[in-house]
Amino acid sequence: MGERGRYRTKQQEIILSCLKKQKETFCTVEQFMQWLHRDGIHVGQTTVYRALERLTEDGVVVKIPSVDGSKAQFRYIGEEINWNVGKLVCLKCGSMIPLECSRLDAFYEHIYEDHGFQLDQQHMVLYGYCSQCQS
Repeated sequence: MGERGRYRTKQQEIILSCLKKQKETFCTVEQFMQWLHRDGIHVGQTTVYRALERLTEDGVVVKIPSVDGSKAQFRYIGEEINWNVGKLVCLKCGSMIPLECSRLDAFYEHIYEDHGFQLDQQHMVLYGYCSQCQS
């Protein structure tokens, strides 16, 4: 049986539209639900969560997983950066920088040879603080 094709429902389009309006901001599912309700849009939380996860898989949204018991956060990025490279994500302002570095090949090789783990460069995301937020 072939892989099921991707489709978008009206609710998914509404969710994507709302994400685009908030594109400079990371948000939890709960915060996103508040934005939708503020705009008079009523969509179930499960629908929102599934849509955000799917958009993350499609590379339209970046997800910061919970690290310290806090809730996962999502941010729309669309075509903002080259998806064939990793990403540097600022935890404070949400800026994203393409991770393009001449030393990455050596790093990937080290991880593979010394740790037996093959990294997927396209899905590499490193979190930290950009130069502006460090000041």
